[in-house]
Amino acid sequence: MTMQSHHWIDGAGELVDLLEQGGDDARASVARLLLSRLTLPQAYVTVVGETSTGKSSLINALLGQDVLPASACPTTGVVTHVACRDESASRYFAIYRDATQEAIDYERFRALCEMPDEDMLRLQVRTRPKAAGNVGLHVFDTPGYNAVLSTHEEVLMRFLPNSDVIVFVVGYRTGFGQSDQDLLEAIAAATAHDTTIPLVLAINRVPEGCGLDDKRVAEIRRLAADGLRRPLTLQLVGSANRPANGAPVAQASLAADALWEEVRRHAFDPAVLETVHERLQASVLAVLDDADAVLERDEAALSASAEEADAIARALDITRAARAESLREIERTMASLATALPHLLDTLVAASMQQIEAEVMGADKWLGYPDCAEWVAGHCLPFEVRRIGRQLEAHMEVEMVALNRRLEEIANTAIGELDKTVSLRPDDPVRRFTLNVSRTIAQRLAGNAVNAMLSGIGGVGGAAAGAGNLAKMAVKRLGELFGQRFGREVYDAIGRMFTKRMLERLNVAVTVIVELGSFVYEAQVWQRKLIEQSRDAVGKWRADIDTVLRDEHLPSLRASNEAIIDALYGEFESSPVPAPERAARLAAVQHTRRLLAGLRTRLTQTVNP
Repeated sequence: MTMQSHHWIDGAGELVDLLEQGGDDARASVARLLLSRLTLPQAYVTVVGETSTGKSSLINALLGQDVLPASACPTTGVVTHVACRDESASRYFAIYRDATQEAIDYERFRALCEMPDEDMLRLQVRTRPKAAGNVGLHVFDTPGYNAVLSTHEEVLMRFLPNSDVIVFVVGYRTGFGQSDQDLLEAIAAATAHDTTIPLVLAINRVPEGCGLDDKRVAEIRRLAADGLRRPLTLQLVGSANRPANGAPVAQASLAADALWEEVRRHAFDPAVLETVHERLQASVLAVLDDADAVLERDEAALSASAEEADAIARALDITRAARAESLREIERTMASLATALPHLLDTLVAASMQQIEAEVMGADKWLGYPDCAEWVAGHCLPFEVRRIGRQLEAHMEVEMVALNRRLEEIANTAIGELDKTVSLRPDDPVRRFTLNVSRTIAQRLAGNAVNAMLSGIGGVGGAAAGAGNLAKMAVKRLGELFGQRFGREVYDAIGRMFTKRMLERLNVAVTVIVELGSFVYEAQVWQRKLIEQSRDAVGKWRADIDTVLRDEHLPSLRASNEAIIDALYGEFESSPVPAPERAARLAAVQHTRRLLAGLRTRLTQTVNP
């Protein structure tokens, strides 16, 4: 470790102490996280793939022992965090949504892998990897991706943007299917902000003697490259299982050493680590500057006279008014969507039923009821549902883009009014406070705010934020509520889930269509019967989706936008300080600001080796 590294480690530690002494526990937690990343190079690897492709078995091969259960069950949404450490004994933990953790034994760990508690965030195992060079890797085993399980996609979308390396697993025998295509599209969307995140395509359990020229390997590679639309690397993982003299195949670990060697090269590349430290250093300074901005407002408020305090209150009235107007805009948009979407859904459903009826009545196309019913349930209805979902989402996108524009206009107007109120004032507490607020709102709009990170430390993505992506941690991941987009950004985050939920409901609704396949009807009779059953299934589905829109999707959209506004205009008002305590409090704030200024100067000085 270089002198420069020690310089920043010492500085980050000093920042933690200063923030803790000042009672800023939230920023102290962030600084402590950055300190741990500076101290020990770590890399975050997300392993994704369809159910039963062998993701857990690949991670077991990394560890050289069967730690994770290899389950084909697609219903569990638990994420397992494998922390590769130089420890003699493995330890197991359950991490809960309230940021607490519980040490558990191996049997409990295995049980929770299969059936997690409702309040559990993820599981964690701290263990020694097979190869010492892999110490420092943090590998996240994600739920098996399935096109109709929207909760799994929500989990993945919180992990993928914060990965240093993504391992995409495809089974050789199952090949590249629609779910794999959907997953690659999700990866491309989640990593669009940073296309340098390496993606390793691992084709698992390839037969002995299979190489790059194998037709199935070439097909999987081509389809994956087309879906991702950026470079990827390929690893073929052969099964180590071998038959022994006609006996049953003996189970053995996958031959995955080459895969994990490549992952390690990506994660611990010297150039990458150098960039990581530069980003970490920028993040430390961002936390320091953000803490100082809060103290600057405190100093201005504490040093203000009664008249100046009234002027500061009038400045805060501007931010309160902007916040209230923004919330009204959100409410108007949500009310508009609540009115328009059900009508649009009815129109789209009617058009889809006309298309389905026309297809069913094409008597010369079908051998009979079973043939047609299978096509309706397996292809026609899912296709129409996706089409309806895309059009509903397109309508929501238009509304979100318009909302985004209005919210930005409100914020920019507030910034202009704040600046105008103090344009002719001398350099007094009112001017310093008001310009601080104006500058902070502008920074949050630009996406380089830090304070939104304070609510994300204990979340799913907080612990998964990769060391190689700390620029995003300071700007995007830890400040993900901010950016140049408001409503559209929220739409991007949860819009895809709506079509997933629509497909989930459809699976239940169309069961009766397939079950009726055991009956034999005359042509015109079965066609009418199938249309009748299709109408019934679609009607039930439409009612269910209307409930999803009203009770789940739109409230989630509203809450996400309101959270953005609360964060944008938050943290400007502090609790009043009693007059007898003001002088001491002011002195303490000024002292801390001097210490922060001195620390910043030292941190930015060049260290000579």
